[in-house]
Amino acid sequence: MPRETELVTRLLRVVTHRHAVEVIDALTVASRSFTELRGDVHLSRRRLSRILRVLAAEGAVRQNRPGSWDHRPREDTRYALTGGGRRVADLLSDIEVWTTLYEICLYGRPLA
Repeated sequence: MPRETELVTRLLRVVTHRHAVEVIDALTVASRSFTELRGDVHLSRRRLSRILRVLAAEGAVRQNRPGSWDHRPREDTRYALTGGGRRVADLLSDIEVWTTLYEICLYGRPLA
């Protein structure tokens, strides 16, 4: 149960950030440059940068170049899901997971 609780907590931290799910969804297809991601999810540069940093802090997204997440990325920087990010994407494609997350947000626990 502790591992399941940790996973649910991680999912909640991701889905409660506006547009994070859309960014994860865009990255499930293939790695993307910052410009490509902006076109896919229609976010401002600032908002997308913030979401990418959140997802990186959760271990869900990586960039192909070493360096700080606080600076403007080089043109050839690409973003991709990590193994953990793929697991999050897989879980978020399950309606039962969404139902559980919704119940936790509403009632503080799953109803079942």
